Amino acid sequence: MNTRNLKCFQIIYEERNLQVAANKLFLSPQGLSKIIKNLEEEYGTQLFSRTKDGFVPTESGKIFYEKSKTIIKSMNEMFSEIRAVNDREKRFRIGFAAGTLRAVDIPSVHSFMKSNPEIVASWDEQENKTVLKRVLNDEINCGLVVGKPQVPGLLSELIKSVDIVLYVHKVHRLRGKQQISITEIKDEPLISMNEKYHIYHDFINACHMNDFNPEIVAKVGEGDSIYRLVKNGIGIGIAPRFFKDDTDVKAIPITDTYTWDVYGIYLENSPDAELAKRFLEQCSDKLH
Repeated sequence: MNTRNLKCFQIIYEERNLQVAANKLFLSPQGLSKIIKNLEEEYGTQLFSRTKDGFVPTESGKIFYEKSKTIIKSMNEMFSEIRAVNDREKRFRIGFAAGTLRAVDIPSVHSFMKSNPEIVASWDEQENKTVLKRVLNDEINCGLVVGKPQVPGLLSELIKSVDIVLYVHKVHRLRGKQQISITEIKDEPLISMNEKYHIYHDFINACHMNDFNPEIVAKVGEGDSIYRLVKNGIGIGIAPRFFKDDTDVKAIPITDTYTWDVYGIYLENSPDAELAKRFLEQCSDKLH
């Protein structure tokens, strides 16, 4: 049974319009019409009446629709169970804290994963504390996190260290400085990564240590947004030095600078500690 054809039938049934359904399925109307005709010939019944108002389901079509939903659901459940079995056979799981994928050379690390079939090649990013918790609970075998956790029995290896800088617009009053202190930006509108990122909490703590609450006007989910907002004069951005200076935006070091440090972590007594170490060596070589 071709579940793709069943899905095509369902979309036409729901839309009642051949052109709209074809657009949704990225098919030509002619190709979609042929699929429906083949289904009708295969099952020996007319599924739709073709009218000026569109495709109107027949009584057979209504029954076919309800039964096809059950079939599709069962097929999806079967494939999910098969994937789950395959994942259990791939015992080694890796977690990435939010932002760490920006530093990873994806093709190289992906190649390493493929050459070690026991690794589950998942690229989901989660909060720093979630990745740490999952490693400690042995839900994943290795994690990339920001900042060094101090936990007994947990091994941490520094993978990459990147300076934290302030990004300023070309006409900003601080543009000409070689360095900027934290206190100089206490009254400035600031752009930061959001609470999901370790850097946000580090920055807030640094401001509090200097006796002020920062005026954060934007909290974003990815670094490119910081660059774009700074470029449009929304405020000063704080982020690791990932972007090159250009005519619109300049990166300026912070006087009492701190760094964005990526660590690889894994449990010392894990049976897969050796594979974790090799994976982190690959990351260390290929982070930039």
